[in-house]
Amino acid sequence: MQPPQHPEAAAARAAAGSRKAAGGAGDATATATASTAPSDPPTLYSASPHYELDAKMRKVRERLKERRRVRGDGHPLFWGTARRIQDPTLIMTLILTLGILFVFVPVPTILSWFTRRPAPPPQHQPTCGAFVPCPPRMPTQKTITLSARTKGCHLIQAEVESELRDMIRDVKAGIVHLFIQHTSAALSLNENFDPDVRRDMDMALDHAVPESLPWRHTDEGPDDSVSHTKASLIGPSITLPITDGRLALGTWQGIYLCEFRKQRHTRRLIATVLP
Repeated sequence: MQPPQHPEAAAARAAAGSRKAAGGAGDATATATASTAPSDPPTLYSASPHYELDAKMRKVRERLKERRRVRGDGHPLFWGTARRIQDPTLIMTLILTLGILFVFVPVPTILSWFTRRPAPPPQHQPTCGAFVPCPPRMPTQKTITLSARTKGCHLIQAEVESELRDMIRDVKAGIVHLFIQHTSAALSLNENFDPDVRRDMDMALDHAVPESLPWRHTDEGPDDSVSHTKASLIGPSITLPITDGRLALGTWQGIYLCEFRKQRHTRRLIATVLP
Protein backbone atom coordinates (compact mmCIF):
# COMPACT_ATOMS: atom_id res chain seq x y z
CA MET A 1 0.00 0.00 0.00
CA GLN A 2 1.42 3.45 -1.06
CA PRO A 3 1.28 6.32 1.41
CA PRO A 4 -1.18 9.10 0.65
CA GLN A 5 0.25 11.99 -1.60
CA HIS A 6 -0.37 15.66 -1.10
CA PRO A 7 -2.46 17.14 -3.90
CA GLU A 8 0.05 20.07 -4.66
CA ALA A 9 3.05 17.75 -5.01
CA ALA A 10 1.19 15.60 -7.42
CA ALA A 11 0.30 18.62 -9.52
CA ALA A 12 3.96 19.79 -9.65
CA ARG A 13 5.19 16.40 -10.78
CA ALA A 14 2.56 16.34 -13.49
CA ALA A 15 3.61 19.78 -14.80
CA ALA A 16 7.28 18.85 -14.90
CA GLY A 17 6.49 15.72 -16.84
CA SER A 18 4.49 17.68 -19.39
CA ARG A 19 7.32 20.22 -19.85
CA LYS A 20 9.88 17.45 -20.38
CA ALA A 21 7.66 15.83 -22.92
CA ALA A 22 7.19 19.12 -24.72
CA GLY A 23 10.96 19.74 -24.71
CA GLY A 24 11.67 16.33 -26.14
CA ALA A 25 9.14 16.90 -28.87
CA GLY A 26 10.69 20.30 -29.66
CA ASP A 27 14.21 18.79 -29.94
CA ALA A 28 12.93 16.11 -32.22
CA THR A 29 11.16 18.70 -34.34
CA ALA A 30 14.36 20.87 -34.54
CA THR A 31 16.48 17.84 -35.49
CA ALA A 32 14.06 16.87 -38.20
CA THR A 33 13.94 20.43 -39.46
CA ALA A 34 17.77 20.65 -39.55
CA SER A 35 18.01 17.33 -41.35
CA THR A 36 15.45 18.30 -43.94
CA ALA A 37 16.56 21.96 -44.40
CA PRO A 38 18.55 22.69 -47.64
CA SER A 39 22.35 23.35 -47.42
CA ASP A 40 22.21 27.01 -48.56
CA PRO A 41 24.91 29.55 -47.54
CA PRO A 42 24.02 31.43 -44.43
CA THR A 43 24.52 34.96 -45.98
CA LEU A 44 23.63 36.80 -49.18
CA TYR A 45 27.35 37.49 -50.05
CA SER A 46 28.18 33.79 -49.79
CA ALA A 47 25.73 33.18 -52.60
CA SER A 48 27.87 35.38 -54.95
CA PRO A 49 29.79 33.57 -57.75
CA HIS A 50 32.99 35.35 -56.55
CA TYR A 51 32.77 33.90 -53.08
CA GLU A 52 35.13 30.95 -53.72
CA LEU A 53 37.71 33.13 -55.55
CA ASP A 54 37.67 35.70 -52.73
CA ALA A 55 38.10 32.93 -50.22
CA LYS A 56 41.21 31.67 -52.08
CA MET A 57 42.66 35.20 -52.27
CA ARG A 58 42.06 35.68 -48.54
CA LYS A 59 44.02 32.50 -47.87
CA VAL A 60 46.87 33.70 -50.09
CA ARG A 61 46.96 37.08 -48.30
CA GLU A 62 46.97 35.32 -44.95
CA ARG A 63 49.93 33.15 -46.03
CA LEU A 64 51.86 36.21 -47.27
CA LYS A 65 51.11 38.07 -44.08
CA GLU A 66 52.34 35.11 -42.04
CA ARG A 67 55.50 34.89 -44.20
CA ARG A 68 56.26 38.60 -43.70
CA ARG A 69 55.70 38.19 -40.02
CA VAL A 70 58.19 35.32 -39.86
CA ARG A 71 60.84 36.39 -42.44
CA GLY A 72 60.41 40.15 -42.68
CA ASP A 73 59.90 42.44 -45.71
CA GLY A 74 62.34 42.32 -48.67
CA HIS A 75 64.49 45.38 -49.40
CA PRO A 76 64.90 46.70 -52.97
CA LEU A 77 68.61 47.58 -52.56
CA PHE A 78 69.95 44.42 -50.88
CA TRP A 79 69.63 40.73 -51.40
CA GLY A 80 67.95 38.63 -48.78
CA THR A 81 65.32 39.94 -46.39
CA ALA A 82 65.06 43.15 -44.42
CA ARG A 83 66.20 41.47 -41.25
CA ARG A 84 69.58 40.67 -42.84
CA ILE A 85 70.28 44.36 -43.44
CA GLN A 86 71.14 44.63 -39.79
CA ASP A 87 74.34 42.74 -40.69
CA PRO A 88 77.07 45.40 -41.39
CA THR A 89 78.72 43.11 -43.98
CA LEU A 90 76.18 44.16 -46.61
CA ILE A 91 76.81 47.87 -46.02
CA MET A 92 80.60 47.37 -46.20
CA THR A 93 80.27 45.36 -49.43
CA LEU A 94 78.26 48.16 -51.03
CA ILE A 95 80.81 50.81 -49.95
CA LEU A 96 83.76 48.79 -51.27
CA THR A 97 82.01 48.18 -54.61
CA LEU A 98 81.34 51.89 -55.07
CA GLY A 99 84.95 52.69 -54.18
CA ILE A 100 86.35 50.25 -56.76
CA LEU A 101 84.08 51.69 -59.45
CA PHE A 102 85.20 55.21 -58.59
CA VAL A 103 88.92 54.26 -58.85
CA PHE A 104 88.88 52.14 -62.01
CA VAL A 105 85.97 53.63 -63.96
CA PRO A 106 86.05 57.34 -64.88
CA VAL A 107 83.24 59.39 -63.48
CA PRO A 108 82.09 60.65 -66.91
CA THR A 109 81.75 57.03 -68.01
CA ILE A 110 79.58 56.21 -65.02
CA LEU A 111 77.43 59.27 -65.63
CA SER A 112 77.08 58.35 -69.30
CA TRP A 113 75.42 55.09 -68.26
CA PHE A 114 72.51 57.11 -66.89
CA THR A 115 72.51 60.07 -69.29
CA ARG A 116 73.13 58.21 -72.54
CA ARG A 117 70.86 59.38 -75.30
CA PRO A 118 69.91 57.29 -78.30
CA ALA A 119 71.87 58.10 -81.43
CA PRO A 120 69.88 60.12 -83.96
CA PRO A 121 68.78 58.19 -87.03
CA PRO A 122 71.12 58.59 -90.00
CA GLN A 123 69.99 61.23 -92.39
CA HIS A 124 69.77 60.34 -96.04
CA GLN A 125 72.05 62.52 -98.11
CA PRO A 126 70.69 62.81 -101.65
CA THR A 127 73.24 62.33 -104.35
CA CYS A 128 73.65 65.11 -106.84
CA GLY A 129 72.23 64.54 -110.26
CA ALA A 130 69.67 65.88 -112.68
CA PHE A 131 67.30 67.18 -109.99
CA VAL A 132 69.69 67.70 -107.04
CA PRO A 133 72.40 70.33 -107.58
CA CYS A 134 75.93 69.21 -106.85
CA PRO A 135 78.00 71.23 -104.38
CA PRO A 136 80.68 73.36 -106.02
CA ARG A 137 84.13 71.77 -106.32
CA MET A 138 87.41 73.64 -106.22
CA PRO A 139 90.07 73.20 -108.90
CA THR A 140 92.93 70.86 -108.02
CA GLN A 141 96.48 70.76 -109.28
CA LYS A 142 99.30 68.24 -109.23
CA THR A 143 102.86 67.91 -110.50
CA ILE A 144 103.55 64.72 -112.46
CA THR A 145 107.14 63.55 -112.93
CA LEU A 146 107.54 61.35 -115.98
CA SER A 147 110.17 58.69 -116.36
CA ALA A 148 113.33 59.64 -118.31
CA ARG A 149 113.15 59.17 -122.09
CA THR A 150 115.36 59.84 -125.12
CA LYS A 151 114.48 61.55 -128.41
CA GLY A 152 111.20 60.51 -130.04
CA CYS A 153 107.43 60.57 -129.58
CA HIS A 154 106.33 58.48 -126.60
CA LEU A 155 102.84 57.34 -125.52
CA ILE A 156 102.41 58.40 -121.86
CA GLN A 157 98.64 58.04 -121.43
CA ALA A 158 98.75 55.15 -118.92
CA GLU A 159 101.31 57.01 -116.79
CA VAL A 160 99.25 60.19 -116.78
CA GLU A 161 95.93 58.43 -116.06
CA SER A 162 97.40 56.64 -113.03
CA GLU A 163 98.43 60.01 -111.59
CA LEU A 164 95.07 61.63 -112.33
CA ARG A 165 92.82 58.81 -111.11
CA ASP A 166 92.26 60.21 -107.60
CA MET A 167 91.83 63.77 -108.89
CA ILE A 168 89.09 63.07 -111.43
CA ARG A 169 87.27 60.15 -109.75
CA ASP A 170 84.33 62.29 -108.50
CA VAL A 171 84.20 64.71 -111.42
CA LYS A 172 81.00 64.25 -113.40
CA ALA A 173 81.94 66.77 -116.09
CA GLY A 174 85.08 68.91 -116.32
CA ILE A 175 88.41 69.39 -118.01
CA VAL A 176 92.05 68.63 -117.22
CA HIS A 177 94.85 70.84 -118.47
CA LEU A 178 98.34 69.34 -118.91
CA PHE A 179 101.31 71.68 -119.19
CA ILE A 180 104.95 70.65 -119.65
CA GLN A 181 107.54 72.79 -117.85
CA HIS A 182 110.28 72.52 -120.46
CA THR A 183 111.32 74.27 -123.71
CA SER A 184 112.81 71.29 -125.52
CA ALA A 185 109.83 68.91 -125.24
CA ALA A 186 106.13 69.14 -126.08
CA LEU A 187 102.74 67.46 -125.59
CA SER A 188 100.43 66.21 -128.30
CA LEU A 189 97.39 63.97 -128.85
CA ASN A 190 97.47 61.36 -131.61
CA GLU A 191 97.26 57.70 -132.65
CA ASN A 192 97.66 55.29 -129.71
CA PHE A 193 97.71 51.90 -131.46
CA ASP A 194 100.43 51.66 -134.12
CA PRO A 195 103.91 52.69 -132.87
CA ASP A 196 104.91 53.48 -136.48
CA VAL A 197 102.82 56.63 -136.24
CA ARG A 198 105.10 57.94 -133.51
CA ARG A 199 108.19 57.12 -135.58
CA ASP A 200 106.71 58.87 -138.59
CA MET A 201 105.99 61.99 -136.52
CA ASP A 202 109.56 62.11 -135.26
CA MET A 203 110.86 61.72 -138.84
CA ALA A 204 108.57 64.44 -140.17
CA LEU A 205 109.66 66.89 -137.49
CA ASP A 206 113.30 66.16 -138.25
CA HIS A 207 112.68 67.00 -141.94
CA ALA A 208 110.69 70.10 -141.05
CA VAL A 209 113.33 71.40 -138.63
CA PRO A 210 116.70 69.88 -139.66
CA GLU A 211 119.90 70.27 -137.69
CA SER A 212 121.72 71.24 -140.91
CA LEU A 213 120.43 74.80 -140.75
CA PRO A 214 122.93 77.45 -139.57
CA TRP A 215 121.73 77.51 -135.95
CA ARG A 216 123.41 80.01 -133.63
CA HIS A 217 122.13 78.82 -130.24
CA THR A 218 124.08 75.58 -129.88
CA ASP A 219 125.45 75.93 -126.33
CA GLU A 220 124.02 72.53 -125.30
CA GLY A 221 124.72 70.78 -128.56
CA PRO A 222 123.65 70.83 -132.22
CA ASP A 223 120.06 69.89 -131.24
CA ASP A 224 119.66 72.88 -128.88
CA SER A 225 117.81 75.39 -131.07
CA VAL A 226 116.28 72.54 -133.08
CA SER A 227 114.55 71.27 -129.91
CA HIS A 228 113.26 74.75 -129.00
CA THR A 229 111.83 75.24 -132.49
CA LYS A 230 110.08 71.87 -132.53
CA ALA A 231 108.63 72.56 -129.05
CA SER A 232 107.11 75.81 -130.29
CA LEU A 233 105.58 74.07 -133.32
CA ILE A 234 103.91 71.28 -131.27
CA GLY A 235 103.04 73.28 -128.15
CA PRO A 236 103.58 72.92 -124.38
CA SER A 237 100.03 71.95 -123.31
CA ILE A 238 96.85 70.06 -124.13
CA THR A 239 93.32 70.23 -122.65
CA LEU A 240 91.26 67.06 -122.26
CA PRO A 241 87.59 66.57 -121.23
CA ILE A 242 86.50 64.61 -118.15
CA THR A 243 83.24 62.62 -118.13
CA ASP A 244 82.05 60.52 -115.17
CA GLY A 245 85.49 60.41 -113.57
CA ARG A 246 87.42 59.37 -116.73
CA LEU A 247 89.26 61.08 -119.55
CA ALA A 248 86.82 61.31 -122.45
CA LEU A 249 89.25 60.42 -125.23
CA GLY A 250 88.47 58.74 -128.52
CA THR A 251 89.10 55.07 -129.13
CA TRP A 252 92.38 55.66 -130.98
CA GLN A 253 93.55 58.79 -129.17
CA GLY A 254 96.55 58.82 -126.83
CA ILE A 255 98.69 61.41 -125.03
CA TYR A 256 102.16 61.92 -126.54
CA LEU A 257 105.34 63.22 -125.00
CA CYS A 258 107.45 64.62 -127.83
CA GLU A 259 111.04 64.54 -126.61
CA PHE A 260 113.41 66.53 -128.90
CA ARG A 261 116.74 66.10 -127.10
CA LYS A 262 118.96 63.14 -127.91
CA GLN A 263 120.15 62.87 -124.32
CA ARG A 264 117.78 61.20 -121.81
CA HIS A 265 115.76 63.74 -119.76
CA THR A 266 113.16 63.59 -116.98
CA ARG A 267 110.16 65.83 -117.69
CA ARG A 268 107.56 67.37 -115.33
CA LEU A 269 103.93 68.10 -116.09
CA ILE A 270 101.48 70.35 -114.24
CA ALA A 271 98.01 68.78 -114.23
CA THR A 272 95.11 71.14 -113.37
CA VAL A 273 91.62 69.68 -112.96
CA LEU A 274 88.68 72.09 -113.39
CA PRO A 275 85.45 70.36 -112.28
